[in-house]
Amino acid sequence: MKSVNQNIDRALSVLTAIAVVAMMLHVVAHALMRFFFNSPLYGTNEIVAFWWLPAIALLGIPAAHLQKEHIRVSLVTENLSTRGQNIFHIFASVVCAFTSVGFAWFGFEEAVKNMSIGSTAGVTDIITWPVYFLVPLVFATMTLLYILDIVRIVQTGRADLDPLTGEKVETDPAETTL
Repeated sequence: MKSVNQNIDRALSVLTAIAVVAMMLHVVAHALMRFFFNSPLYGTNEIVAFWWLPAIALLGIPAAHLQKEHIRVSLVTENLSTRGQNIFHIFASVVCAFTSVGFAWFGFEEAVKNMSIGSTAGVTDIITWPVYFLVPLVFATMTLLYILDIVRIVQTGRADLDPLTGEKVETDPAETTL
């Protein structure tokens, strides 16, 4: 299970890095073409807004989950027993998994609708409908990650394990209580 999480994290990191570098190169090429040749690249603002930024933002959601970078408020769970924490985390993971299934389902319906009408970026003819399929893909991945979290908690009896390393999550000194 740890290797599944590591492979998903690696794939997300590579895809996000590719999107960031591609966006950077696109914007720099646009600026250079506009400055030196007075001929900017057509549709750069639309491509950045409708392709690169959604890809970077959406791919960051499961990556942040895997790296335990989401904000956690432990006011309720910090004083619970290990068993209580496990039950709470399983319940939260089940709720989040169902929510992710809902986002994936409705995102897929929206993507199919946009594909059928051939969505474009505003008044330009730059197509945007393929990006809509990232939403169901990302939230299907999130569903899988929440299920893997539940399995990990049930197998190990610990909710505080890092999904990438299998070791206890390090706490930030700012989060510790006195």
